[in-house]
Amino acid sequence: MHINIETFNKAALTKQFSERGFVRIDNFLSLDDAEQLAKYYQNELKFTNAFYTDNHNREATDEQIGALPLEEKRRLFQAIQNNAAQGVGFLYGRKKVELTDADLTAKLLKAMNSEALIKLVSEITSKPELKYADGQATKYRVGDFLTRHIDNLAGETRQIAYVVGLTKQWHPDWGGLLQFFEPSGEPTNSLAPSFNSLTLFDVNKVHSVTSVANFAPRQRFSLTGWYRK
Repeated sequence: MHINIETFNKAALTKQFSERGFVRIDNFLSLDDAEQLAKYYQNELKFTNAFYTDNHNREATDEQIGALPLEEKRRLFQAIQNNAAQGVGFLYGRKKVELTDADLTAKLLKAMNSEALIKLVSEITSKPELKYADGQATKYRVGDFLTRHIDNLAGETRQIAYVVGLTKQWHPDWGGLLQFFEPSGEPTNSLAPSFNSLTLFDVNKVHSVTSVANFAPRQRFSLTGWYRK
C-alpha cells in the first residue's frame, strides 16, 4: 500500500487539527490501492454484525441472526432501536483486522503502522507518544448507526481516532455522516464519507455516525481505529 505522504501539507494540517480537533486528508492512498480496497470491501470481505443490547457490546453473523425465530429476531432489533432512542448503542458490520492477516485490509493496517505515517500523525496532532494503530473494517448498511459518544475510555491507551474512507460517490443526503458535537450535545461539524481520505480526530471529541437513510443505494465502507501510546 502506497500512502501519498509526500503530497501532504503538514503545516496546514497541523494548524487545522489544532483549531478544530480533527482534520481530513484527501487522496490518502494511491488511486490504484484505494480502488482495489473498495472492490475488496464491497465484494469479498466478510463482516459480522456489531450491536449493543442488554448493556453489552455483541456480535452475530448474518447466518446467526437469520436462524433466529421471527419473534426473537424482532425483539432483538427492537431492543437495539430502543437503546438508540435513549442515545446509547450502535449497529453496523465489522471485522477486526490483525496485522498477521494475509488480506488487503491487513496490508492497509500495516501501512497505517508505518514509521513514516506514525511520525506524521504524531506531528499533525501534537501527540509524540503515538506508537501503533489498531483497526477494524466497517460496513454501514441502510439503518446502521453509531450514537453520540467519545472514544477516550478508562483503561485504554487511545489517543487519536482515524477513519480511512473507502466509499465511492457518497451523497450526504444518504446519511452515514461523521458528526461532531459540543460536550453539551450541540452539533457542530459533520463530514460526509469521502473516498480515499484519512480523517483524524481527538478521542475526546464527541461524535456519532448518523443513520444511513433507507433510500441510500450503496453501503458505507471504511477502516477505522485508534492510534495508541
